[in-house]
Amino acid sequence: MSDTQATTGTTAGTELSPVPNTGRLVEVGDGTYVVGADFGGTCFGCGPANRDGLRLRFWLLDDGRVSTTVFVPAHLCGMAGVVHGGVQSTILDEVSGVAAQTALPTGSSTAPCVTAELSVRFRRPVSQVGPVTAVARAVRREDRSVHVEAAIIDADGAELTTATSRWVQLPA
Repeated sequence: MSDTQATTGTTAGTELSPVPNTGRLVEVGDGTYVVGADFGGTCFGCGPANRDGLRLRFWLLDDGRVSTTVFVPAHLCGMAGVVHGGVQSTILDEVSGVAAQTALPTGSSTAPCVTAELSVRFRRPVSQVGPVTAVARAVRREDRSVHVEAAIIDADGAELTTATSRWVQLPA
């Protein structure tokens, strides 16, 4: 995510609202949100009812980004101590989906956004030891599409894995 985009929240395209659309999210009460059970109840990444899944919770940050932090179990590693690339992609897909959904205009349909394109770049190994944090920001809207940039970051904020994606809101 470039500094310019992280600061402004936009690139060429439709200006994004500074107020997040939380229509599909349920506030848990500890400052985090989960995706509503009507949509993601059993989803591997975000489903709170999936006992074998990641059960991601999300924070809506003041700067417009969405964040999630998860402790990845050892059985989801590719190599000992390194989070499998598919799991990293799942985490980035999930945090990006919430960023896309929250970027929809307030009062718009609560129909879900789905991944239309996802491009992932693995820069450095992501350690399974300790928490894995991902952040995402919607950078522009075009018609029913929302473009998002995301990254898995280390404790110092360095990007380990990055993703760009395009999301499409399903018809209501």
